[in-house]
Amino acid sequence: MRAVLHIISDQQRHALALEDALLESAQGGADFLQIRQKKAPAAETHDLVRSLQSRLAECAAQARILINDRVDIALATDAAGVHLAAKSLPIEAAVMLRERCRWQGLIGCSVHALDEALAAQAQGVDYVTYGHVFSTQSHPGIAPRGVTGLAEIVERLRIPVIAIGGITAENVDAVLQTGCSGIAVIGAILERRDPRAATAALIERMERCAVRPRAAFSRQIDTRGSKNGKDV
Repeated sequence: MRAVLHIISDQQRHALALEDALLESAQGGADFLQIRQKKAPAAETHDLVRSLQSRLAECAAQARILINDRVDIALATDAAGVHLAAKSLPIEAAVMLRERCRWQGLIGCSVHALDEALAAQAQGVDYVTYGHVFSTQSHPGIAPRGVTGLAEIVERLRIPVIAIGGITAENVDAVLQTGCSGIAVIGAILERRDPRAATAALIERMERCAVRPRAAFSRQIDTRGSKNGKDV
């Protein structure tokens, strides 16, 4: 069981056409593609997800799709999950919708401190992302939180913790040494001219790490919230 790799889309940071870059990263072995379209109309994001789902099926890529913020789009496209942002629906509301709709998607959220992480876990999320671990273009001028804070959260939580922020093939081993369940990246893959090769190279570095995740990242949950999917 290795740590999982999430690729997060960014409408500005991609060398190839965004959908092509995401597809190539999936072909390179990425486990999850998180579609984050902060300013795009719902219809545009919906169409992107549907197109990407079709192309993933055609090439038999195993990557699953997560939707950032938009629970409605996640439900409409039967995505693998939704990742809640600071201004998204409250966690409890997303969990309630999942139960009412009998949807089997994951619910995750971003946290930046231990108290936030513990609260999110108590409210029913399946995983959290924590960061930013290193300096990153996404948060210019804000000091990184480092691997020490990440290690504390991994130690204290029962659910998977995904590290995010400035992670590359060069520093990924230090991140995985914390026992986190995976990493999420943008520039390390999408800004490359060959996202497939960059993804494969990053996964190769991840597989070399002798420390295994403290909590397995499950691909799916059932409507009662218990894990029933195959662990990556």
